[in-house]
This record gives sequence, C-alpha cells and structure tokens, in this order.
Amino acid sequence: MEFFEDTKNDVFAGVITSKIHIRTQNMGRKWVTTVDGLDEDLDLERIAKAMKKSLHCATTVIKDKDDVEVIQLQGNHADVLKQWLIEMQILTEKEAAERVIIHGSV
Repeated sequence: MEFFEDTKNDVFAGVITSKIHIRTQNMGRKWVTTVDGLDEDLDLERIAKAMKKSLHCATTVIKDKDDVEVIQLQGNHADVLKQWLIEMQILTEKEAAERVIIHGSV
C-alpha cells in the first residue's frame, strides 16, 4: 500500500486515476490554456474539436516534454473548462471536484 501513496495518482472507485491540470499562461498580450491528465482512452482530437466549436477559440493537441498529449487552447478559458468537461459528460461532478486542479490566473 505504501507504493501507491508515493504516486501522483488517486484511487477513484477502485481505479487509479490521475489529476486533470488546467493551466493558463500569459504570453505578452495573449493567453494560452492547457489541459492535461485526461484519461488515455479518450479521443483528445475530438475533444479539442468540440472545445474549438463551443469556446470559439483555436485548439490543438500537442505533446509535452514527457510525450504526454496535452490540449492547448488559445485564450484564457480556465474559468469555464471545468464546467465544460461536466456538461459534455467527460467528467461527473464528483470526479471534477476531486480530479481537476486549476493553475495560474483565473
């Protein structure tokens, strides 16, 4: 049991799940929002496309330095992304409360 306490994952309903990090970064006059930690079985390209339509911004899926796929959005969308993930039924209210961490300015 000590092995799992040292990891960055949480146990949710008997399954090891990771935290979902929403980060914002100011790049001069422009903002960039990234979402990482979504479950691996999800199609990030489809999610990014749906975000693009509903949030009216440019989106892309990139790989970070650890070869983990991250959704990147143009603009500061940290305040609405958690609720968007719930509305699109990607996460439940309980999962969102336990797993979503918002970093940066909101």
